[in-house]
Amino acid sequence: MKSESVLNRIAQIPVLSVLNSEELTQLLAKSKKREIPRFSYVYSSGSSSDNVYFLVKGMVKIAILSEQGREAIKSILDAPGMFGEQAITCGIFHDEFAVTMQEGAVVLELGIKDFRELMEKNPMVSQKIISFLGKKVKQIEKRLESQIFKNARDRIIDFIKESACKRGYRVGYDWFLKRNLTQQEIANYTGTSRQTVTEVFNELKKANQIYFTRNKILIRDSFNLVCEDVV
Repeated sequence: MKSESVLNRIAQIPVLSVLNSEELTQLLAKSKKREIPRFSYVYSSGSSSDNVYFLVKGMVKIAILSEQGREAIKSILDAPGMFGEQAITCGIFHDEFAVTMQEGAVVLELGIKDFRELMEKNPMVSQKIISFLGKKVKQIEKRLESQIFKNARDRIIDFIKESACKRGYRVGYDWFLKRNLTQQEIANYTGTSRQTVTEVFNELKKANQIYFTRNKILIRDSFNLVCEDVV
């Protein structure tokens, strides 16, 4: 991926959107660019939290493992975006892991020392970080409320709506969405089971609200999808 394309992409990340072209070029020069295959670790749980990461291309899932080895997906990040913010706040070691979900993901690694220097030189970056962290807290609260107050079926439907609004696009009156997650991963994200995900998907398909194959989901107009601001 050419440097010009990378600069254009990272300029779209809200935290970095206040930087001018010279500052973005300097940030790129200090960063390590990694092109990472699908299903590969960007960082693993227990590794040193000494970088922040900017996703230039692809998709990354942030997840944790229970003592029993069960995965819980905390978030799914689309490019362009930022992750690994533990390094900014309090983390010395990662208590989560980050894995690429698409082939040819491109990630920039920036040392936390360099990023803190950037924050000191440009107070607007610090303000953007505060806003970014605030949105993360809001997202966590929303997920927690969903776990408490909504049943499994509603959480899975919310996932379909959220995914369509973030990653889908209109095809006539319907919405088209590529399937990047397995049924098990959807269960890990929604706090349900793979069997329940399969049942809900089949139920919605039978009601002609969605149509899906291994690689795509078509969300029918009858699904009444309304996209609001997605955190």
